[in-house]
Amino acid sequence: MWIYKRKIRLRILRNKRGVTFALVMIVAVSLLLLGGKHRADEITIDDIELGRGDSFGLFRSPSTTKKVDRAVRHVAFLKVHKTGSSTAQNIFLRFGWNHNLTFVLPPAKNPFGFPNIISLREGPTSSNVLPPPAGKHHEILCNHVIYNRTSFRTYLPRNTFYVGILREPYECFKSTLNYLRPSYIFLRTESQAPGTEYLKDPLKYEPKKSMTSYTNNRMAVELGCPDSLVKSKNSDQIMNFIKQTDQDFGLVIIAEMFEESILLLKRYLNWSIKDALYLDKNIAHRKSASALVGPYDRELYKQWATIDYALYDHFYIRLRQQIRKEGNDFDEELLHFAEIRRMTTEFCTATKKYKDATLVVKESKWNEKFELSHSYCILLQKQEMPFVQEIRVRQYGSEDI
Repeated sequence: MWIYKRKIRLRILRNKRGVTFALVMIVAVSLLLLGGKHRADEITIDDIELGRGDSFGLFRSPSTTKKVDRAVRHVAFLKVHKTGSSTAQNIFLRFGWNHNLTFVLPPAKNPFGFPNIISLREGPTSSNVLPPPAGKHHEILCNHVIYNRTSFRTYLPRNTFYVGILREPYECFKSTLNYLRPSYIFLRTESQAPGTEYLKDPLKYEPKKSMTSYTNNRMAVELGCPDSLVKSKNSDQIMNFIKQTDQDFGLVIIAEMFEESILLLKRYLNWSIKDALYLDKNIAHRKSASALVGPYDRELYKQWATIDYALYDHFYIRLRQQIRKEGNDFDEELLHFAEIRRMTTEFCTATKKYKDATLVVKESKWNEKFELSHSYCILLQKQEMPFVQEIRVRQYGSEDI
């Protein structure tokens, strides 16, 4: 057989036409061998199990013209209290609404008294999540619930992209005091600075279970940190918890770098700039949060909220690393995104008077041409509760289900 192959090869080499024919055949065979695989512009989300954001180069379009719609449609956003999560949530509610996705929703009547809360104590279960409509499957989750790796994967597809959110812990603590007014603190002290009194001896005020507290490493708790670790604060176990969270979440939004985070989200999910637009939500105006604490309380809280600080420090650094991997054009797009957001804020404020107006955003390196109308401004401005109820009616036919 080897001699036979060599004779054929010698005949081809004696004939220039034969050489050309051989090259053509080699190329043809190679293409046939590759034919079973997707071309780069045909990759679908089901082809790859999504993990950390670092792998998302495969899903990005190099230009504004997309041969294939590769927008990620299976998303879980962990809505963490007092981190700017309501502002971020509107992005996911709006995307799901505009693309008619199926949301993970709680029953309208639930133990927490709000139709937008899945649970403040546990992950998704058969008792706190409605089944999807007939013939459909859950595609997107963005209401309050505790992260549980197993239960999330029970209700969401394998290729779901996970997004978290964190805020500088002491700023989150002050906002919690100002907005939520935890009764276990405010009903037990008459101090003008209840945060200061609390930090003198947190265990004097804290509930027995960390799951019922909003001031004991609450960000970590909502990201799935077990009660035993909140109590022990074992450094090795904290690192293991952070490592697992790092593996599960492709992106963790940092409130202090919110605009950068959302632009990175837009790139990772192959969403449009229009999809990624947002207006600020749930900004507390009750009083100055700083009036509830003293001048030296930041260090005391840092000693108390060790898990929250470890999480925040880790994901702040990771976010900066992820942005650096995007290259120099990230800053260029960030300027463009910021300008469109300013235009959007001004336009949506004006449309309250000029409801027939339309904002036209021209095509650029970063976006296709698109328009904003009064109706789109309403979606951008819509608060969480009525938005979820509208989704419930469209998804199940009633707001009482």
